[in-house]
Amino acid sequence: MTDQYPLGPPPDEAQDLLDVQQRVSRVLSLVARLDVGPAPRVASGPVIHAANHRSLADLLLAAGTFSSWGWPIRPLVAGDYFKKPGIGPLLRRLRCIPVHGAEALDLAYSALSAGWSVAIMPEGRVVPEKEWAATGVGRAHSGIGRVAIDTGLPVIANGASGTERFWPRKRSIPVMRPGSRTHLVLRSELVGPITGSTAREATDQIMAAVTRCVTIADAVAQQARK
Repeated sequence: MTDQYPLGPPPDEAQDLLDVQQRVSRVLSLVARLDVGPAPRVASGPVIHAANHRSLADLLLAAGTFSSWGWPIRPLVAGDYFKKPGIGPLLRRLRCIPVHGAEALDLAYSALSAGWSVAIMPEGRVVPEKEWAATGVGRAHSGIGRVAIDTGLPVIANGASGTERFWPRKRSIPVMRPGSRTHLVLRSELVGPITGSTAREATDQIMAAVTRCVTIADAVAQQARK
């Protein structure tokens, strides 16, 4: 099925997004230290990214990561975030895709069909620490597994750490300490096309990879704080 998808989005739109991602990355680097690791090797064409979600800063780290990799990628983001001052206009500039409930799958299919790679946070919300403390991630919705099975496109798992310290849940703005930049770490793993027979099995396969990436990212972030 992957040969049904364009190799990429319209070049002018892709470059516009890359330009915005780069500007966000430059500003973010002034207040945080980014350690995003190398870009996974994957064939040309749209890709489905999965990531954990501890903080609104995950979206800033995503912009920094995709800028570093030179990949114009559009995250799916809960529509309510677009109403927040400051972050809302930025999400629109980053061409994030606002989603409300069940329409998320249709929007993901539409973006992928236009050649865009998309980023999905299967937990569906900023997860409280008590829910991810044991394993590094919270419970995931199975929509990403359905998209992966239906499209046959490769999946890249991403694990982010440090964002919860930089922009804690329920705070309206990040925590910026003069002379001390928070380490934001991301590690990735190419999962490849998903073989699970059901959406839940596929999602569990994806989240197992996300968990592995989070474990590595947490260890790197913890070491950087010493």
